[in-house]
Amino acid sequence: MMARISRLFGRKDDDQSSGAGSPEDGGQVPAGMGAAEDTPDASDLVFGLKFTFEAGESKTFTTLPISIGRSEQNDIVLGDKSVSAFHARIYYDERVRGVCIVDSDSLNGIFINDRPTRRNMLQDGVKVRLGNVSLVFRDTGYIHSGSD
Repeated sequence: MMARISRLFGRKDDDQSSGAGSPEDGGQVPAGMGAAEDTPDASDLVFGLKFTFEAGESKTFTTLPISIGRSEQNDIVLGDKSVSAFHARIYYDERVRGVCIVDSDSLNGIFINDRPTRRNMLQDGVKVRLGNVSLVFRDTGYIHSGSD
């Protein structure tokens, strides 16, 4: 029960970060890697939705929706040719009361824990693959503020 309470209200850390890894950073994710400007220690202090890439780098968001793809117009830019320009979108679904991912008609699809899907709810700790790029989704205390 304490784990659920800490997820709802967040952890208390002595050293708080001021928005590291937010979409406003404008940091590009090169060739399937995490945002170059984010450090693992700083992103651990931000509560929200955290995406950790195979290289160990991560990016944390505190608002939704999040777009993922190869185009520079996305919130997470993946520089891998197996990723479509606008590959997927992550949003909060009021009906299921959870964070979900939907494929944006990409060529190579999305996989959750190595199973293909078009739309799925993201559970803490799942592996998400877009084309050849894999990342792990972590919910580090995201609280939905209302409809987007």
